[in-house]
Amino acid sequence: MANADCIVIQGSNMAECHPVGFQWVAEAKARGARVIHIDPRFTRTSAVADKHIPIRAGSDVVLLGALINYVLANDLWFSEYVIPYTNAATLVNEGFLDTEDLGGLFSGFDPDTGQYDPTSWAYAQHEDAPETADGDHEHGADASARAAGDQHGSGGPVLPHARVLRDETLRDPRTVFQILKRHYARYTPEMVRDLCGVSLDDFAYLARSITENSGRERTTCFAYAVGWTQHTLGAQFIRGAAILQLLLGNMGRPGGGIMALRGHASIQGSTDIPTLFNLLPGYLPMPTAGKHDTYSDYLGAAASKQQKGFWAAADTYIVSLFKAWWGDAARADNDWAYDYLPRLTGPHGTYQTTTAMLADQVEGYFLLGQNPAVGSANGRQQRLGMSHLKWLVVRDLNMIESATWWKDGPEIATGELATEDIATEVFFMPAASHVEKAGTFTQTQRLLQWRHKAIDPPGECQSELDFFFQLGQRIRQKLADSTDERDRPLLDLTWDYPTDEEGNPSSEAVLAEINGYRRTDAGGREPLSSYTELKTDGSTAAGCWIYTGVYAGGVNHAADRLPGGGPGRSQSQWGWA
Repeated sequence: MANADCIVIQGSNMAECHPVGFQWVAEAKARGARVIHIDPRFTRTSAVADKHIPIRAGSDVVLLGALINYVLANDLWFSEYVIPYTNAATLVNEGFLDTEDLGGLFSGFDPDTGQYDPTSWAYAQHEDAPETADGDHEHGADASARAAGDQHGSGGPVLPHARVLRDETLRDPRTVFQILKRHYARYTPEMVRDLCGVSLDDFAYLARSITENSGRERTTCFAYAVGWTQHTLGAQFIRGAAILQLLLGNMGRPGGGIMALRGHASIQGSTDIPTLFNLLPGYLPMPTAGKHDTYSDYLGAAASKQQKGFWAAADTYIVSLFKAWWGDAARADNDWAYDYLPRLTGPHGTYQTTTAMLADQVEGYFLLGQNPAVGSANGRQQRLGMSHLKWLVVRDLNMIESATWWKDGPEIATGELATEDIATEVFFMPAASHVEKAGTFTQTQRLLQWRHKAIDPPGECQSELDFFFQLGQRIRQKLADSTDERDRPLLDLTWDYPTDEEGNPSSEAVLAEINGYRRTDAGGREPLSSYTELKTDGSTAAGCWIYTGVYAGGVNHAADRLPGGGPGRSQSQWGWA
């Protein structure tokens, strides 16, 4: 952000809520950058911005749509960036119809289910296009003669590959560019005035600011926080900003991008690895019962060759993930141990789980860095739900309310619950703080940054890694003689992490497994340097494909600390991206 020429903060009070990150906004402003704060409230961020533009809450998608229209209608898009580095020139299927053609709906809508079939949204392809062999995805370096930009690898997804049709004149009405132009034509400054409450003068100021500060020599940055993400249309807000930034050439360049401002040190890492019930590491989907009962069903949904960009190679990520988890037990003849994965039977978020507790459908619960007794909406429901459990494990730095609700909670005080009637057995397991353990943070701009342990945790405090490693060892020991097939996923796990003299597992060894490796002829592990090296033949293993490269060459690049972040303007060598 320090390299930006214009910074638009929308959906965030960054100065107060992210003061450490805001120093880079202050540095950019001192260098002459223009800072604009778009928010319903006038806050301290507004006070230090060059301009505050008030907006009606929840109407952001209209403002962003009008900015896209302004760029397209006035030919202010960065052609030397858009044509080579985006899908603007790619043709969409002849069957695609926009909302103007279908009374407000896109093609593929099923009125009976209320859902879309996106088949008609796919790219148009050559009829005789050859299929690429599984696991044999051509690298951009080998296709430079016909490549448009960095086609493959961390520089971007495969877009102009041999199978899709393109028109780099952008005149064909089926190009993504022309579809965008037609779709966003409805978003006018007058619509912004009427729906967003933003005056015509304020809109003109904003539109000029971002376009005059974008292009070959200048970049504009957007920053948002939960003021976007917690709206029902939050995904559309962010998608609109991404379209705008791509048209202006502001993605992947110093001072550009869209910064998702995170509230904690590794929130981004928690979604990458992840802690979400419906995802596997690297944003691979969890299989659903009844839909993905077989490996081929799952591959058809998660790794279809008809998908765009790097998701077309998702089968290599899936096989490598299963190999990382189950090693030799994951083989081609058992679909790489796919049946070891549990299946979703519906949404399993916090509130669905609490409701299931009240219905006595949940026996045990782990709380890790969460305090739902007071920190989640409807704390009473959370406390009542926990009173139906057989056991509860709370891992935290302090004896929080979720560990003591059974003796001093509001329901105890009112008599709604009585301690002697609560059968829940509560285990409080003291946790190590971030200075008492080594590992990585994945911060707002997705740099992986290694933190070294400063001091040992006091008493019985444990890191999460140590806790779950020891728990896994004990469970596996208890099941060692089991012949029950349902225990095989636990017994076949690769649980061979090296430990120190005190028995603590090596966090760097876990990072190396997340990075991925290929087996050598001598039986060793050769670290991978890019996710493009992952294969479907079982020769590679990787715990999270988007992190492949962090341990390239056997070096922990998350611990890179070149002064000033390295010689480049992106300062990316203060960690790993």
